[in-house]
Amino acid sequence: MFNMLFGLKDIHTVIANQRKIGGAAEADSIRLSSGEIYNNPVFTNVDISKGQYVSVGFIDENGANIIAHVDQIAIIKGLQHKLICQLNNSFIKQIMVRDTLQYLQKLCEVNHGFVTQTFKKEAMKIVRDISVKELHKHNITLPFPVEDNLVHMSDRMHA
Repeated sequence: MFNMLFGLKDIHTVIANQRKIGGAAEADSIRLSSGEIYNNPVFTNVDISKGQYVSVGFIDENGANIIAHVDQIAIIKGLQHKLICQLNNSFIKQIMVRDTLQYLQKLCEVNHGFVTQTFKKEAMKIVRDISVKELHKHNITLPFPVEDNLVHMSDRMHA
């Protein structure tokens, strides 16, 4: 699910709709005009004031939380929307997996005994975001069977 993002508006959309679409906005690197380079930043916030983008917040692969004014950004390379399981930034990936698994467990508790189509759809979206491997790794079971070899038609690559 590598979807190219083209700017701050796309980053803001991913952050604002994170629960609906899952994943995060990650870049290969960001270079500030001061020369500092941050590898595998995951964007956490985009501040807007009076319709103008003012600042962006991101966490780099070392766990540094940086907020930069948009005028300080020189280059953003390889900006993409990725699922949590596809992130290269292991620091934020670990945090996002933990938070998502907590949300999934609460979702299962609330829907205990009632496996509705809506619940199943949301739970499967979460599992797809973090991967079935992470689900097994943390010994979490869902109240319905989950196959780890599913290929969704919309995700299939064509030659």
